[in-house]
Amino acid sequence: MSNAKLIYAAPEKNADLFYATHFWAPDAILFLEYKNKKYLVLSDLELERGKKVAKVDKVLSLATYAEKTVKQGGAGIVGVIDTLLKEFKIKKLHVPHETSFILVDGLREKGYHVAPGENPFYMERTLKTPSEKKWMFEAQKVTFKAIALAEKILGESAIRKGFLHWKGKILTSERVRFELDRFLLELGYRTPDIIIAGGLQATDPHCIGSGPLKPNESIIVDVFPRSDKTAFHGDATRTFCKGKASPELKKMYAVVKAAQEMAIQKIKAGINGTTIHEGIQKYFAAQNFQTGTIDGFKQGFIHGTGHGIGLEIHEEPVRIGSRECILKAGHMVTVEPGLYYRKQGGVRIEDIVFVTKSGCEILPSYPKRLEIP
Repeated sequence: MSNAKLIYAAPEKNADLFYATHFWAPDAILFLEYKNKKYLVLSDLELERGKKVAKVDKVLSLATYAEKTVKQGGAGIVGVIDTLLKEFKIKKLHVPHETSFILVDGLREKGYHVAPGENPFYMERTLKTPSEKKWMFEAQKVTFKAIALAEKILGESAIRKGFLHWKGKILTSERVRFELDRFLLELGYRTPDIIIAGGLQATDPHCIGSGPLKPNESIIVDVFPRSDKTAFHGDATRTFCKGKASPELKKMYAVVKAAQEMAIQKIKAGINGTTIHEGIQKYFAAQNFQTGTIDGFKQGFIHGTGHGIGLEIHEEPVRIGSRECILKAGHMVTVEPGLYYRKQGGVRIEDIVFVTKSGCEILPSYPKRLEIP
């Protein structure tokens, strides 16, 4: 490569850094890739662990470079990076798009040519290896085990005075979320903000849900756990109704289910995700489910059909939506059309597929049924 790649970030929050090093840490660390070799600069706290587990060519001591920096009259992380780059005789480098402007300006003031790299920084991670595909397969199996638990809880609940009751108490979004969180932690997975959203809350796609759950209305269950072992995600959504769904909700569910199946049939390498998304938009409109501002609120099909997924829950630049994206063999992408109307409720159904040359493979799935008696 002509230019160096440099990342200063926390692997816990930066998927590219974890992908490049396979080293997990909660605090910012310094990474350099130059002439096809990888270097990790770590503090004394992480140094020995880094030498044992990091998948890099060499682990360097931050303390050593900090001492050199002070002797040369420098200071701070910009000074340390300056010392490191001088040692390698590097003048041009690429950094991730989200790099702090303070860091970028500081390096430019010292005479370095700093340019943004690709987004993601390691574009090759959007194409899943056989091992990564296996890890995501395992994550999706766990995801549906959690959704099955949610359905079990709803099935065990009783309808009393307009609310669901479970184990002697009113069943809330928080209680279901707690049970799923605990279940996932025991299996080595964790996820922030599992969505358990019922009624009007189900019409807001990213509302995590709160308060008592009620019968005879839609309840969206969206689970997207990350493996503690591999750091890869699963992601799936099912929509349930404890009791009797209205005819309008039943029709909406059937249309969303058909739309998802239609999208899955069209996915293959070489197709533009926009084409699939626009097809779903037209299908919904043809079924008399319009999208737009209704009674002062955006309603209908108000999000994309799918997104890339892997080390990040939303992995750029893979999309099935309004932004153009040519799907490639090896992409992992969700398929999750949905409809949201404040009077009828919300419905979303989501699975993950692996894109192939001739079509796609559905990762482990789970039955799609609305009503829970």
